[in-house]
Amino acid sequence: MAAARRAKADTLALRRRLLSSSCRLFFPEDPVKIVQGHGQYMYDEQGAEYLDCINNVAHVGHCHPLVVQAAHEQNQVLNTNSRYLHDNIVDYAQRLSETLPEQLCVFYFLNSGYGNSSSKGGTS
Repeated sequence: MAAARRAKADTLALRRRLLSSSCRLFFPEDPVKIVQGHGQYMYDEQGAEYLDCINNVAHVGHCHPLVVQAAHEQNQVLNTNSRYLHDNIVDYAQRLSETLPEQLCVFYFLNSGYGNSSSKGGTS
């Protein structure tokens, strides 16, 4: 269930208090508060539209109905990480390996490419 929207300054203050400083923000001096995504766009709390070229959505966009449906169906069964033994992760790795040369067939699945605390960028 989505929480009520709070003012940007309040969200920023809570983030600074509750999230690790290694979780960095883009544009830390004046971060953009994104409240919604649809297709290739994201929208801030004022309704300004931004073309999203960063958040792993370039291939299908935000809220693509087929992705939303697949995520919904999987979440009804199981929503966990790769530290537990489960068929889905090896099934996916196997399907992916069939499209690649053998030397590229060891996988390390992550939810994002921007998780490294040593990445360049601003601070929270």
